[in-house]
Amino acid sequence: MHTSFQHATAIINVLEGSGHEAYFVGGSVRDHLMDNALGDIDIATSATPDQIQALFPKTVDVGAEHGTIIVVTEHDSFEVTTFRTDGTYTDYRRPDEVIFVKSLSEDLKRRDFTMNAIAMTRTGEILDPFNGKVDIDRKLIRTVGEASERFHEDALRMFRAIRFSSQLGFSIDKETFLAIKKNASLMENVSVERKTVEMEKLLLGKGINKAIPLLIDSGLFRYLPLLEEKREELGRMASFPFHELSGRIELWTAFANLLEIFELEAFLNAWKLPKKVSKGVILNILTIQRFMQNGWNRELVYYSGGEACLASHEILVLQGKDKPESFDTIQQISEALPIKGIKDIAANGNDLVEWRDQKRGKWISELLHDLEKEILEGKVRNEAGAIKEWVRSWQQK
Repeated sequence: MHTSFQHATAIINVLEGSGHEAYFVGGSVRDHLMDNALGDIDIATSATPDQIQALFPKTVDVGAEHGTIIVVTEHDSFEVTTFRTDGTYTDYRRPDEVIFVKSLSEDLKRRDFTMNAIAMTRTGEILDPFNGKVDIDRKLIRTVGEASERFHEDALRMFRAIRFSSQLGFSIDKETFLAIKKNASLMENVSVERKTVEMEKLLLGKGINKAIPLLIDSGLFRYLPLLEEKREELGRMASFPFHELSGRIELWTAFANLLEIFELEAFLNAWKLPKKVSKGVILNILTIQRFMQNGWNRELVYYSGGEACLASHEILVLQGKDKPESFDTIQQISEALPIKGIKDIAANGNDLVEWRDQKRGKWISELLHDLEKEILEGKVRNEAGAIKEWVRSWQQK
């Protein structure tokens, strides 16, 4: 058994030693059966949240009302959740109430897909009431029970099905996919933040060539921020290797670039991305556009910065619009720049006022702009004497 399970076994031992049932559940069991790298290890138990907290010296209440307590051990921290069944759903996202139960099968019955409704004992015995292992072997995503009912409980499950298709390379069961098409409009009830998380995971999956057509055919794309009119552009990106990109900013740069987004700021705001990500994407897109006009040059590397140029280069190479060797070109240009930014100029506003014997005004920013360009082009050396001589001869436009 994987060492991550072994570290969590101590928790199950304590729970069982106190007369409770406890099992490994969810994605970690699925990934274990597939020989994939494990994510978070989750435990389901018949113990109530109060009983869990009483049994372990260090716990964190992250949702006792929903049955979840984090148990902290010397090795790691693990989510331990009481067996539960969900009450009615009125917002198509979360149950209005949860009911704690003593039955593992009742707990597994409420889960989304059969591959995620498998439990495992501390000794490695598999408990699989919905034939999830068979579906894993068939590489098939199928809901637990009636698909439309699962999607009415939590509309995000429809998007998760397609995201799992991308991550795992699985197909979606026919009845499950028909239910997604039928209920696609329920996605309107899902928050943008949750859609953003799922979209990022979908794009990073190696099975994106399967997932993008499913996203389109299901009609779900119409309920994602500003994608309703982007059917063709989405289709063309199905073969792009997003998983080879080095970061989140690069991911969203490639996504926006391939979608041919013109109102870029509005698009990024619609997905509620952090300002740092949006700012980086806007700079990268501008860099790509300027590269397409004039290639890599000193002015572009200076004004965009080496980091943005290298990020843009990474995307352009994957699109087949730039050569891998340009990486060295960008670095060489960057290293040869006489200044990296306006703050590197060997003179400040006080110097300019003194050398020109002129009152402060708008002319200072205009002069600095011209000076920056002259230094960048190698026409003025970045040293006080040369700058002073140039400043005194500068003619305001």
